[in-house]
Amino acid sequence: YLTSMRETPKSKLIIPMLARSPHESHRASTTLELFFDLVFVVAIAQVSASLHHGIAEAHFSQAVISYLMVFCGIWWAWMNFTWFASAYDTDDVPYRVMVFVQLVGALIFAAGVPDFVQGDLTIGVMGYVVMRIAMIVHG
Repeated sequence: YLTSMRETPKSKLIIPMLARSPHESHRASTTLELFFDLVFVVAIAQVSASLHHGIAEAHFSQAVISYLMVFCGIWWAWMNFTWFASAYDTDDVPYRVMVFVQLVGALIFAAGVPDFVQGDLTIGVMGYVVMRIAMIVHG
């Protein structure tokens, strides 16, 4: 029943959120999912650049601690959403809007990395909150 419902939805506007069947055949990533991953790669690149600069300026311990904190935050948000998308992907309008809100949150988070490393958590926390709100609203 679940598989047939996913194959022939009546409307792509809103599809009931149902768990994906564990017997469903392998599904390739969509273009939106690949773009989503790319945005998180940019965020991680920003974090890695701050680590590099911290080590180059001989602030090893501060750079590593900041890197681990920021990396874990962005990784946790990515992992939570990826799990959710794998388990409940409806590919309807609310789902796609949620993906874009997640993308905006990740970009805000990435933009706040340089300030975060300097001790100002405002922009990074705002980006993280935007990503979490998207999960709460849709989930």
